[in-house]
Amino acid sequence: MIRKMAHAGTFYPRFAQQITEQVTSWLAEGDRIPEKGRNLGLIVPHAGYVYSGKCAALGMASVRHENWDGIIVVHPSHQGNHFDFSLSPFDEYETPLGNIMRDEKTFQNLLPYADQNIELDYHALEHSLEVQLPLIRYFFPNAQICPVMMGRQSPAVSQRLAGALYEAVYKSARKILVMISTDLSHYYDMQTARDLDAHLIDYILKLDAEGMWSEMKKGKLEACGIGCIMALIELAKHYNTAISELICYTNSGETSGMKEQVVGYVSARILI
Repeated sequence: MIRKMAHAGTFYPRFAQQITEQVTSWLAEGDRIPEKGRNLGLIVPHAGYVYSGKCAALGMASVRHENWDGIIVVHPSHQGNHFDFSLSPFDEYETPLGNIMRDEKTFQNLLPYADQNIELDYHALEHSLEVQLPLIRYFFPNAQICPVMMGRQSPAVSQRLAGALYEAVYKSARKILVMISTDLSHYYDMQTARDLDAHLIDYILKLDAEGMWSEMKKGKLEACGIGCIMALIELAKHYNTAISELICYTNSGETSGMKEQVVGYVSARILI
């Protein structure tokens, strides 16, 4: 079963050449990306490419030096939160740059932990997954994927998902990257957004999921995929050498010029 493109021409360009030209220009404009180290996970944004594409591309460029066999894409559901997490049932994913195949081994390893009683449209229409697919195809053309959609964004679900991810990665002799898809603060003025986002990024860099959740409840930071971020941090606790590194931060006001209501974006990676 093929997942067809639902957001091409809106969130990102419909044609391959347009995407490759965009990525080439973003990488030329950006600072030199530190393409080294052994990576466990990557956090990238999922808005329209005009706003967050460069930030996401710089993040993916920072881990492309490793020969990834599979990528687990953990992303939030924007349509419902009545479930913990669910695996995408599609075995092939359409992108303008060519289709991506499902990582069947990782899918089967994670399946016992997942809630599969979810309407198909939740997976078929979710943009927090789809906007990553063309960039994954560009930077990791040989990798297969296993998308995991998270409903309830809570510490309990994050910890359970982290345990499942550890089992899936630990059981595999293959190289697996855990990619987290999330945006940060939504619709504050630019300075407020920067303050909120800097606070969240600080907890990413400290690998402190508990502190992040506590501050979120106080209204001091936010992210639509905060549970996804916490799951990656919980996963990192299995590795004594884990450290986090900021790759890029920006917000929609930087490109739109509309500074009264912006959305924040970050790319960061966790090395082990």
